[in-house]
Amino acid sequence: MKKDVDSSFLEKKLTFFCRVLLIFFPACFNFLPFYSQSYNPTLPPNTYRNADNPQYWKNRKPFEGYWQQDVYYSIKANLDEKTDVITGNEQLVYWNNSPDELSVAYFHLYQNAFQPGSYLDKLENSNFKKPDYGKYEKQKLGTMVNRISVDGIDLKTETENTILKVWLPKPLKSGESMAFDIEFKTYFESEGEVRRRMKIFNSKSMDTKHYDGVLWYPRITVYDRKFGWCKDQHLGREFYGDFGAFDVELTLSSNFVLDATGFLLNRNEVLPPELRQKLDIKNFASKPWEEKPSVVTPYDSTQRKTWRFHAENVHDFAFTADPTYRIGESEATLSDGRKIQCIALAQESHAIGWQNAAEYTAKIIQTFSDDIGNYVYNKMIVADARDGMEYPMLTLDGGADPEYRGLLVHEVGHNWFYGQVGNNETYRAALDEGFTQFLTVWGLERLEGDTLPEEKTPEKGYAGMFRKPAMSRDRSGFRWYVDDALRHKDPPINTHSDGFGGALEHGGGYRHVYYKTATMLYNLQYVLGEELFLKAMKNYFNQWKICHPYFEDFRNSIISYSGVDLNWFFDEWFETTKRIDYGVKCIKRDRSLEEKSEPGAALDSTKTKSKDNYIVTFKRKDRMQMPLDFQVIANDGNKYNYHIPNEWFVKKTDATVLPRWIGWDKLQPTYEAKVKIPSGIKEVLIDTSGRLA
Repeated sequence: MKKDVDSSFLEKKLTFFCRVLLIFFPACFNFLPFYSQSYNPTLPPNTYRNADNPQYWKNRKPFEGYWQQDVYYSIKANLDEKTDVITGNEQLVYWNNSPDELSVAYFHLYQNAFQPGSYLDKLENSNFKKPDYGKYEKQKLGTMVNRISVDGIDLKTETENTILKVWLPKPLKSGESMAFDIEFKTYFESEGEVRRRMKIFNSKSMDTKHYDGVLWYPRITVYDRKFGWCKDQHLGREFYGDFGAFDVELTLSSNFVLDATGFLLNRNEVLPPELRQKLDIKNFASKPWEEKPSVVTPYDSTQRKTWRFHAENVHDFAFTADPTYRIGESEATLSDGRKIQCIALAQESHAIGWQNAAEYTAKIIQTFSDDIGNYVYNKMIVADARDGMEYPMLTLDGGADPEYRGLLVHEVGHNWFYGQVGNNETYRAALDEGFTQFLTVWGLERLEGDTLPEEKTPEKGYAGMFRKPAMSRDRSGFRWYVDDALRHKDPPINTHSDGFGGALEHGGGYRHVYYKTATMLYNLQYVLGEELFLKAMKNYFNQWKICHPYFEDFRNSIISYSGVDLNWFFDEWFETTKRIDYGVKCIKRDRSLEEKSEPGAALDSTKTKSKDNYIVTFKRKDRMQMPLDFQVIANDGNKYNYHIPNEWFVKKTDATVLPRWIGWDKLQPTYEAKVKIPSGIKEVLIDTSGRLA
């Protein structure tokens, strides 16, 4: 005991000494590493920029010379359930790691998109829609910045719809930081009909409000190596933010159940064990769907709770709150030994259909961690929120089991591509939406087999007799790409996220951000083979997690790791509308091997009979080149697999490798494959992206 007392005494003395040094000799701080806080992403203070943070970009740059900006948000906000208004105070510390000197900064005010005269409104009108706006929207009340200052100096500003320009009081030099103090209000809208993610609705069968707080605070735009300040107006689609840390305090009426991005710091205060037990989802396992929920915590306008969260290595902060939320919990264990808390929030009237949500989420986390790369955060929330949207550690979902499984896989999957690999999705959404659509199919096939979950119970009656179950890869991966490609309505993937015909939602070809990209990734797997493909994808994830890649970075990562020239592949998939279309032109015996001799002459031993030898002629009907796998089914039922390379690279395969077929567009559109099939050919099937057809 004496030793512990002495140790504590010495520690206090050392701490006091270090504080004195920091006050009188601040430069000494650089020489006192023993005083710094060890990295802990779940508790204050902010350790995101620590030298011992394995996720921090400076500690693991994706390439030499790379840089990105750092942010730390400290927000205290109150949500008034009577007015549906958030009032907040935000301090943002911004580190300029770029080589440039900055004289201005720009902020996103996302909620200003949903009002008359906005850029989104003009886009709606161009698509022949006249939105009916709610009471706050009509007043152009979205996110209002009442004051922004630095060191007590009010800053000059200019607002253009969803972008706020701020003139800095002095230039922010490379390597320096600046702290912004911001007073703001953000308005929830319950009456408008414009599709938006930050929303409020009344929980069914009960007169209570549900809030989804997303993109609700002034958020500094990204200053990056490609564009400088990324100042795209918000048109209701995608987002882009700097990585860093958040400390957020949210105060609401005491009857709300809330969860959010980050670690909940005061769990015992806001969710004491007795209350947590009452809210457990298992208590409502037999409650009929949509039956009126019970009241666990009565509403009292004078009683309020403050929920405190801390998060690091994230680029956004979102929350969801509902008095009728009931809580399910499970856990995923990763290969590095970390345990991830998996939380399901279901409205009580839906609890019967959400009993397995937390456990299923744990399986998703485990699958993607094993196959793509370990999840870096401490938790994952799936919330019953009439939506399908993703934020760091939080997804807003809907539906019920088993139909919601595909949605959960997709939205949770976004925490790999969008959450951890934070590309500029406002500019090119394919690197997150398309990659996550690929993960959706990948996850469903790993967890459910090749059939969609809702298809496992066949339809009854006449239709059920003839209808085949939907395959996950066909329905969620290839279907919409193939549907449009056949009609030549598939745009290049390398298109601005808001540039697909100027259409709304998934119109104008925007759905190919999802489906053409997913199909591209399955074809990349086809080209490289599954083993090399998965290793290259894991390398890309680990190289670029908690960083900002663009198309060229993904391309360079895959080529560099695999050692394979794939420029032809990425060129045609990203930049063109070339399509895969191969067919079997004809099958015939190989007469070149037939015996040729005069009557009565001796047989030529160098010739063989032709009856077992065939020529299968393939034709490339469209302009895209690809390697080709095909299977020959013989008359005796035996199957023979073959691979035709299209370049010098030959993937790892058990198939018989034939001479390469070099050709694209009009160059060498046909190829003769010579095969030996003893019992004759019954059928030839071409393997397209892992599907024989």
